Amino acid sequence: AIDRRVHKPSKVMVPISLATTSDSAALFAGAGSAVVKGTSAAAAALVLPAAVAALRGGGGGAAALAAGTAAATETAAKAFDLTRARIRLEGLSAYGVTTALLMNAALRIFSTTPKKMQDLSEIKDEDAKKVAKIENYVTIAFSALVTVTILSGMYTTITFSLLALYSKTALGMAIDEKYLEFFRMTEPIRQIGFDTYLISLLCFKGSFICSLFLTFKGRLRYWLSGAGSLFLLYSWYNINTIMKFASTLLFGAK
Repeated sequence: AIDRRVHKPSKVMVPISLATTSDSAALFAGAGSAVVKGTSAAAAALVLPAAVAALRGGGGGAAALAAGTAAATETAAKAFDLTRARIRLEGLSAYGVTTALLMNAALRIFSTTPKKMQDLSEIKDEDAKKVAKIENYVTIAFSALVTVTILSGMYTTITFSLLALYSKTALGMAIDEKYLEFFRMTEPIRQIGFDTYLISLLCFKGSFICSLFLTFKGRLRYWLSGAGSLFLLYSWYNINTIMKFASTLLFGAK
């Protein structure tokens, strides 16, 4: 005889109750700790409730899990944008650091270069008078170039330091909209700061060439200052090429 009695499936006893969300989250965290370790804390916090709902057998478990995954992806995208903003601010800070080094070098050159103006009326020899006249002109040019280097460098350093400081403060306070607005409103100031950065760089090179001319005597001064002038033109050509490529490829493609 065949036993036709219907055997009802026995209920599965779960050692840990899934009645509360906290207990369910604890069970899921214990069962999937290896997965949670490979994700960020924000993503885990968003995915856990949806996964717990799926374990509890809710009708919308799959949909809740998908929604949690989408929210985690959105959170990761926002964190990635924050990282990009910080990288951009570090690039702004580099202008201030570079200009500060230029100012320090300009002050050292200014303190070690002879800058005495000669009285032409006291010089009787015509050749010596011509040399002294050239030295006076170079001394004036040297002093002017160092002054412009330091003044423009101060503007660049202070401007970009303040921009980076207040931008990081806004990001730290989680007011991203204000940060974007502040960054947009200060665009003309950043442009002027970049222009003064280039002026400081170019004037520093010119002051160094003048320093070579005033420090050395005889034909050596002409050879050194001439070679320095050629290198200045070559380096400025390369710098201008880099800025042109950056303007076309990076900032031109909006």
